[in-house]
Amino acid sequence: MDLSVEIEGIHFKNPIVTASGPLGFGDEFFKYVSPGIIGGFTSKTVTPKPVTGNMPPRLVYIQNGLLNSIGLQNPGVDLFIQKTAPFLPEKCVRIISVGGENPEDFADVTRKVEKFADMIEVNLSCPNVGGKVIVSDSQLTKEILSGCKAMTKKPLIAKLSLDLDVIRQSQIAIDSGIKIVNIGNSIQGAKFNFKTGKPFLKNVKGGLSGPAFMPIALWKVYQVKEAFEDLTVIGLGGVTKAEDVMEYAIAGASIVEIGTQAMIDPKSIQKIIEDLKNMLEALKLDFKEVVNVSHRGGFR
Repeated sequence: MDLSVEIEGIHFKNPIVTASGPLGFGDEFFKYVSPGIIGGFTSKTVTPKPVTGNMPPRLVYIQNGLLNSIGLQNPGVDLFIQKTAPFLPEKCVRIISVGGENPEDFADVTRKVEKFADMIEVNLSCPNVGGKVIVSDSQLTKEILSGCKAMTKKPLIAKLSLDLDVIRQSQIAIDSGIKIVNIGNSIQGAKFNFKTGKPFLKNVKGGLSGPAFMPIALWKVYQVKEAFEDLTVIGLGGVTKAEDVMEYAIAGASIVEIGTQAMIDPKSIQKIIEDLKNMLEALKLDFKEVVNVSHRGGFR
């Protein structure tokens, strides 16, 4: 029984990767979880200049989920390179998420972080920073991805939006030479306080994550893999246990990212990995044999 996955020449010891955002740059997370346990770690999105994020309140828990309106809060790429990037753990795959407002921004950040990353995730889809998500503009998206590709030979991941047509977005990524997509970012939602008549979030809308979000993400993973068999898909959203990881793999995800659960209970990650191994041993399958099995008619 083998948990390992290889994507574009990058070896993951197992398919469990932390999602960009909830864990920041890992300072707190790695106090509880050894980097040698997980397959990979994804940084919070880094932008050309420091970003303070949205005004509080920025988090509200809902039934089986979380709405966040943090925004792309980060210290900016120069301070990130100075204080954080050199210390990202090398015992797991290092994925650095990059962002910006235009192709030049994305290309500049990619160039600067390139030597510290094993893979680079291009955040085209943050749903709570105001305005339209970048990936809603196909020409802009192509220019951003082309600019990033020109700055690195490391594998690029296009992080897509579940608020938009994932098939169309995936086709844009493929046309831009991208072989890996992350399905996807959280979807936009809101919650209102019936006692005050006001929204809970200062920004009104936020990104929905957690178990309530998972069936939507699973369906999108399945759709993309059905349309583009050779495209590597990363599944993300609502994972709390090994069974969830299996579902994403069955739907077509080669890597499964965990965000909210890793923030709430970092130590649960090790149990998820151990339980996943036990499930695969019971099935007498390697993890890679589970990936996309739904499109092949199931296990038997």
